[in-house]
Amino acid sequence: MHKLFHKWLFICIFPAFCLTLAASYLLQTRQAEENARHMLSTNLDDGGKYLRMVITNAAHIREISDAGALTKARAFAAIITQNPNILNVPTILHFLRKLLDVEELNVADDRGVIIASTGPFAGYDMASSPQSAAFLPALRDLDFALVQDIEERGADRMPFQYAGVARRDCTGIVQIGYSPKRLTAALRAAAVDQIAPRYHIGSNGFMAISIYGAVISTGNEAAVPLGANVDALGLIQPDGKGLVTILGKQYICQNIEVEGYTLFALLPRSEVFFSRDSMLLYIAACNVVLFAVIFWMVSHLVKRLVINDVYRVNEDLQKITSGNLDVVLNERTTPEFGLLSDGINKTVQSLKAAISAAAGRIDAELEFARAIQCSSLPSVFPAYPEREDFDIFAVMRAAKVVGGDFYDFYLRDKNQLVIVVADVADKGIGAALFMMTAKTLIKSLAESGLSPAEIFTQANKRLTAQNDQDIFLTAFLAVLDLTTGRLVCANAGHEHPLIFRRAEGRYAWLEAGHGLPLGAMPNSRYREQTFQIAPGDRLLLYTDGVSEAENSQGERLGLSGIESAVLGTERMDAEQTVQALLRRVDDFASGVEQADDITILALEFTGLAWDELLITADDAHLETLLAFLEEKLKVAQCPAATLPMLLVAAEEVFANIAHYAYAPDQGTVLVRCRMRSGPFQAVMQFQDTGRPFNPLHQPDPDTSLPAEQRREGGLGIAMMRKIMSRMEYARTADGKNILTLWKQEDD
Repeated sequence: MHKLFHKWLFICIFPAFCLTLAASYLLQTRQAEENARHMLSTNLDDGGKYLRMVITNAAHIREISDAGALTKARAFAAIITQNPNILNVPTILHFLRKLLDVEELNVADDRGVIIASTGPFAGYDMASSPQSAAFLPALRDLDFALVQDIEERGADRMPFQYAGVARRDCTGIVQIGYSPKRLTAALRAAAVDQIAPRYHIGSNGFMAISIYGAVISTGNEAAVPLGANVDALGLIQPDGKGLVTILGKQYICQNIEVEGYTLFALLPRSEVFFSRDSMLLYIAACNVVLFAVIFWMVSHLVKRLVINDVYRVNEDLQKITSGNLDVVLNERTTPEFGLLSDGINKTVQSLKAAISAAAGRIDAELEFARAIQCSSLPSVFPAYPEREDFDIFAVMRAAKVVGGDFYDFYLRDKNQLVIVVADVADKGIGAALFMMTAKTLIKSLAESGLSPAEIFTQANKRLTAQNDQDIFLTAFLAVLDLTTGRLVCANAGHEHPLIFRRAEGRYAWLEAGHGLPLGAMPNSRYREQTFQIAPGDRLLLYTDGVSEAENSQGERLGLSGIESAVLGTERMDAEQTVQALLRRVDDFASGVEQADDITILALEFTGLAWDELLITADDAHLETLLAFLEEKLKVAQCPAATLPMLLVAAEEVFANIAHYAYAPDQGTVLVRCRMRSGPFQAVMQFQDTGRPFNPLHQPDPDTSLPAEQRREGGLGIAMMRKIMSRMEYARTADGKNILTLWKQEDD
């Protein structure tokens, strides 16, 4: 039966097979020719459009390049006008060179001598060569602008272009230099002789362009070489299309006329009919396959039923691999499929258990990291219960399990309190590790006794030297002298803190000058500022997680929100102030996931009370000053031998202020003192608003010289150095001279 079935199946299929091949041959031949003509026409049309565009735009390329160069030169001149000082900063000049995307920036003075350059041309006289002398008219004409043609640069004989304009802020020349590579590349790309090689028709087809009967551009020099005569090759067809033979190879050829040029598109005839022949082979193969498939389908109909189950199993497996581990396979049309389903289900359950265990380990490790981070931050409050001269409280809340914010505070001696708040510009494990490194480094430098500016300078050098991940942090550091209320601070790109002035009864922004973040630039230098705070004043520091907290409408809390949050905290202590601000942030961002770490630190300087005397700085009030100090010293049980020495030191300071600080005018001096007995300690502070003068920088006179040969003055200051245990001078941001003198009994 099977043999008979196979015989009649062959008789039915074979004639159909032959007719299909014959019809396909005719149809494929016609279709191949139409496809070839269409391909050639399409490429010719496109080539014609491109040729017209090249002809039209080639002249504009140079205009655009020149206009762009002048725009950059004028932009550089405008920047100089706004800030001429940048000419003295090479790093800024090189930054502007990169920003403007040029190779050179040169600025010449009113003599035509280059005074600032990103190259080796500082001091070069532009009149010394014809190339540079062409820009000298800019010294006389404010509207002068010039873009030179491409020339060899004198320094290295490389093709180069210069453009220049007149300086706007003063007489001078602003010049940029740039490589003409892009211009020449654009002109070369826009040339007619580059058009034909761009086009690849089919696999081996190509395009050629001629003018006046000669080929000027070709995509196949072996077949149609440059300079060849198109008539000799027979490329010109009566109706624009036909069949040509070149070097024994037949091509289907079409041509069109564009702007005096003739464009030719050629495609090998063998390639045209390759698709036809391939299609015939494909059809024959398909017929054979079809016969085999029909036979197979009839013979294996039952097996097709099995495929449905395979598909269902595969769909379930795709769901599992996409992450849905709750899928349960239940294909049981055969015992084999039942076993397969059970095996897959067991594997998925084992996988779920392994994932759950791994997630638990990760959570445990992150929690351990959080605990380590939290343990590195002061968390026991009150931090110094034995101290009555300050109150401090801080909190850090990470956006993730671990964060990049940190705060720190410590006494580097019994009278100097260091506070730090910092924000790493990242989150997660990497930020936390960088935070720990920075915190340890800053503390080590601070405990060595360095000033805030020097702490940041040294810390920045070390952080940038080992910063492969390009992480940086902003930080605010302050050192508070608990005996005087003198606050010295430095700011590395951090938020300005708030300060509550008890005497004024209000908060204000403590605007210490910004420096660059730590870890950003290796050679950054930082400056510090000095402020005087009084007992009852409170300093509030925070990170940008507070100011940039967002609500559900995408609005930020901002600085105004912080100001409103601290209203009403005037009578609160440090902890209550921090909690009030934190509650305001939580209320504002209610329902929104915390996006950044939040850190807040409050420091209130309670200090010991000062005895104060405000008097006019002249000799007539000296006795008033000495009487005031003598009374306070006696109450503090100042040793008898020490009392006159302290009065002499005070007299010397007052005399210097009276004679030199305001001369020839008069001013006032605020004298503040704080005395303590058992053991005796005296702190005397003199504040004036006269001209800056640091007596500590004055050298001691050479007492080995005769009196007539000695430098005038200096003996009083030398005497003070011997009398006092410690002296310190500061010039505050609000223009005050503050000289503080310490004397302790054990000295």
